[in-house]
Amino acid sequence: MSMRLLGSVLLILSLSGALVFSQSPDRAVQQACTLFKKTVFEERVPISFFFANAPITYETVDSCHGSRPLIVGGSPAEAKEFPHAARLGNRNADNKTNWFCGGTLISNRLVLTAAHCFYSEFGAVNVVRLGELEFDNDKDDAQPEDFEVLSTTMHPDYSNPALYNDIGIVRLSRAVNFSQYKHPACLPFDDGERHETFVAIGWGAQQFAQKQSKKLLKVQLRGYGQRCLTSVEPNEELPNGYNASTQLCIGSPESKDTCNGDSGGPVLSYHKDYPCMYHVMGITSTGVACDTPDVPSVYTRVYYYLNWIKQHLARTS
Repeated sequence: MSMRLLGSVLLILSLSGALVFSQSPDRAVQQACTLFKKTVFEERVPISFFFANAPITYETVDSCHGSRPLIVGGSPAEAKEFPHAARLGNRNADNKTNWFCGGTLISNRLVLTAAHCFYSEFGAVNVVRLGELEFDNDKDDAQPEDFEVLSTTMHPDYSNPALYNDIGIVRLSRAVNFSQYKHPACLPFDDGERHETFVAIGWGAQQFAQKQSKKLLKVQLRGYGQRCLTSVEPNEELPNGYNASTQLCIGSPESKDTCNGDSGGPVLSYHKDYPCMYHVMGITSTGVACDTPDVPSVYTRVYYYLNWIKQHLARTS
């Protein structure tokens, strides 16, 4: 992404701290989403005419098409289907990497994740991989690229081990060059409460106590409204139970769920006008079980934190 375009994105999202809070959150998010889509999927091409001295004209070719049907079961993701998918890990002095959390690219420098990922037993998050599809496979249609981490920031109201305000931001040490393999998800246009279905993705385990997946997996889940108010018992992670303002209640009537290793990754919704784009509606936070039918899990509601996210998007370094 050129510095000029980056400046345009930041102008849309912030201009100044005062503007972030004085204009409608939806308007800023919509403009940024449209700009990301145009950057990656629209191209101005010259039109030639077969006569002398013809003026040069251009048309816009839009490659944002081919909406995929909703997923009816967990399955491997397709190439370039989730270009915002990030995997977070710790790389030690011997160049060995432990991958343990997911994330979502939301700008050319920022990855959204769960705050509890910064308390991993494997160490600090110091590397992020983007553009990956299947780990340990260089024959898949992917363009994996590793980025060093400049800083990590958890929400100021997060207090480990409780999982309220379980949201964090990873700032990459360098900018991401956008392509159809790597570009941001859109931030939410609404709170997600009325959405019937979501798509969750990650490299986590498919069942409890299993190894994490080598392949990026996707699964369709459904919104359970405020059912978690009664189904989630107070515990160490949620001592006050489910918070309907800051969390989403999402699950499935079948054995479909997120699981170990999916923490920090997104639950998504399709953009209603751009079939090539997704909204990150929630962040995988905590659950009672990995694949128990009709036992929903708890996800951080991203929409609630838009102003906090915008403050970080407005920073240029």
